[in-house]
Amino acid sequence: MDQIFLNSLRKTTARWRTEDALVADDATGVNLFRLRMMWPVAVALNGVLLIVFLWRWLGTEPPPAQADWNLRLVWTHLFIVAVALGMGWLAHKAGQRRHTLVARWLGTGNAALTMLIGLLLVAVDQAITPNITAFLLACLVAGGVMYLRPRVAAVLYTLSYLAFFKVMGWTQLQPELLLSNRINGLAACVLGCVGSCFMWRQFCTIRLQQRQLEKANAELNQKQRDLERLTRQDGLTGLFNRNTFVELSRRELDRAQRQGSATTILLLDLDHFKRVNDTWGHPAGDAVLRHVATLASSTVRSTDLVGRLGGEEFIVLLPNTSAEAGRRLAEKLRERLEASVVVWEGTRIPVTASIGLSSTTAKEKRDFDTLYTEADKALYLAKQRGRNRVV
Repeated sequence: MDQIFLNSLRKTTARWRTEDALVADDATGVNLFRLRMMWPVAVALNGVLLIVFLWRWLGTEPPPAQADWNLRLVWTHLFIVAVALGMGWLAHKAGQRRHTLVARWLGTGNAALTMLIGLLLVAVDQAITPNITAFLLACLVAGGVMYLRPRVAAVLYTLSYLAFFKVMGWTQLQPELLLSNRINGLAACVLGCVGSCFMWRQFCTIRLQQRQLEKANAELNQKQRDLERLTRQDGLTGLFNRNTFVELSRRELDRAQRQGSATTILLLDLDHFKRVNDTWGHPAGDAVLRHVATLASSTVRSTDLVGRLGGEEFIVLLPNTSAEAGRRLAEKLRERLEASVVVWEGTRIPVTASIGLSSTTAKEKRDFDTLYTEADKALYLAKQRGRNRVV
């Protein structure tokens, strides 16, 4: 049982160390933000206390012991103001650069200085009261405001207690009160360290859960984008599918009518494509289709739409294009297809296409279905007249 417990403890400790390293930069960012928020408050509060104790020291004539205590508090709060200003300046210089050495250790330095200040206040107060409330509050604030890694917190609180133990021996001369303060100081350090470790583990858990949620959301968004792409694009060629092409074409025709511009449609059908599948197989046919899609997309303008209707049929919408300009582009596309070949497993596969063309002006106001029907008739004539031509 002991061995099982030790193995489980080692695994848990190793997992925690890994998680600590994963969130270290996030903790540094939070610490820097809190430092930038805290230092003005610390300067203002201790500035007021500095003025109060300085006024008491200058404006009254208390007994020598109280005057000495008052003066020490003046110097202590002056030290706190200087420390707060210095920490604020360092936090400002660090900015958002979490990976620098200064940024990483600012939180630890602030926690150490907080406990040092608590120790100084208690040491000064021992002249008039055995109370160690300032050190207790400093231990709780140091671990509650700054995120400290557990190993760092353990070292920091251990050193703080050793310093507290020594300083109490210098400043508290009554044995009973000295023992009580040392016991209470130990309790303060233990409570502060346990609270600090608890806060760190809570921060690790929450931050890692947030990352998992962010990752899941990113994956979901990517799947949604992929799904949208699949519903709008042809899976083989990456061109617009039939439904998307028709939808975009109708929008473009409406825009063309409002702006008074001409629109042309090209309907392409690959010649003897069945022969390619029968001779070299469907993978070769797929390679031919991808080649035609790439060549067509690179031939037309970026504002033109290219889609695959299905099988070996492609369609191109040419906005702001007259019938003559559309014919010239169709001839260019036909010639590029004829001049190109698809190399498949060492075999050169020739590619040609018959192209039917239909065009409309804004005044004619012909819709997509009419243009498509006319282009299909023209494509049929191109096939009848010997293929590899524009009609």
